[in-house]
Amino acid sequence: MTLLNVVASSSSSPPHPVDDARVQLLRSLLADRDWSQDSILRTRLLQALASLRDPAGASLDEATWLMVADETARYLDFRRLRTLEAKLRGCPQEALRYTRADWEAARHAEAALESHLRHVRFSSYAPEPVPMFRIH
Repeated sequence: MTLLNVVASSSSSPPHPVDDARVQLLRSLLADRDWSQDSILRTRLLQALASLRDPAGASLDEATWLMVADETARYLDFRRLRTLEAKLRGCPQEALRYTRADWEAARHAEAALESHLRHVRFSSYAPEPVPMFRIH
């Protein structure tokens, strides 16, 4: 199930608050001390969470769902890299101080490595042969 699947209540049953994995993930990212957002984004995410908790407002507009989807996708990748970093350092995740800034730096490093590997795959480290130069 994607994050864009809007939960719509049927007209015959009373509306109920959305409480699934998406909401749990949203709660988790808002509570994570290492995952920070700018104040405007945090406010919008808190409003989205409040709307999802409210029985009468369980439906969000498409722009809000896209914002929540983007932020939760970033957060899932952050958790992946934080887990990997903790394993590499041989410490529990709770002992590791890994922030959003660290995640962004790691993402840039991953992108640079991927670009380098792509370049190497289609080229060679050996220099191009120099054409013969003769003086007569």
